[in-house]
Amino acid sequence: MTTEKRRRIKVSKARMHFSRPRAAGLGLLAGLMNGLIALGGGVLITPALVIAGVSPQVAVGTSLAVVTMLSCIGLTAHLLLGGISLGIVPIIAAVVGGATGTVLGSRILAHLTPHWMLTLFATVQILVAIRLIDQGMGFALLGTVIPGGAPIWAYVGLGLFAGTLSGIFGVGGGALVLLGLAAFYGVPVVDGLTIALALNVTNALAGVVPHARKGRVLWQELKTLMTAAVIGVAAGAALAHKLPADAMRIVFGGFFMFMGIMLARKGWTVAKKNRNGDTPQD
Repeated sequence: MTTEKRRRIKVSKARMHFSRPRAAGLGLLAGLMNGLIALGGGVLITPALVIAGVSPQVAVGTSLAVVTMLSCIGLTAHLLLGGISLGIVPIIAAVVGGATGTVLGSRILAHLTPHWMLTLFATVQILVAIRLIDQGMGFALLGTVIPGGAPIWAYVGLGLFAGTLSGIFGVGGGALVLLGLAAFYGVPVVDGLTIALALNVTNALAGVVPHARKGRVLWQELKTLMTAAVIGVAAGAALAHKLPADAMRIVFGGFFMFMGIMLARKGWTVAKKNRNGDTPQD
């Protein structure tokens, strides 16, 4: 049996497990989160596809295709609604850092165990989520933000960090830049959305091209996902420009707290499998 025939069989089996209603619901949720907090959708779509029976390679390829398209739509929507709040230079700085980080992340992935990868990522998410919720509720228990706004090196550094994680996890990474800007420099979430979405586009596009060439994208399901996602992006973008800054911090922090706990749980499961002598599936 040829490699091409095997690939077609795998894709065909994947489609059997992923129904249109499920794809539409997932697309709507991913679009809403993209428009609201610049979450590309990879952290939602990839695990959902794998749970539905899609192979990890096809799941990542399809997810990156969705992230690219969703972030293009979300970026356009936010530009029309609010323009570029922080200027073009920070966007370029973050994108350059992200491009470098993507290459670095793909190299680190070859040497990082799934357990440590998930545990470290979960720790970062939970700590920063606590800071955001703390700020949003006005407690300031963890201190005030760094005054004077974010310097250019911070955009490069956050872009590098997000790009590195993008190369490791196969996500856009823009939401991580947004997370850092809001948590450490007090940048309103809505002001950083254009930077985060631009980073999502460049990082995801770089990742999806090789997957598409190898036939690892479910194009038919992508149509259903995107149709529903467009509605979600429009609703999320409109909501983001109406919610007060503190409410956005709480929403953003709450979501990443949930994701951090889920990732920590997954990391513990992987470590347990390793101790029992099983081969991890990540």
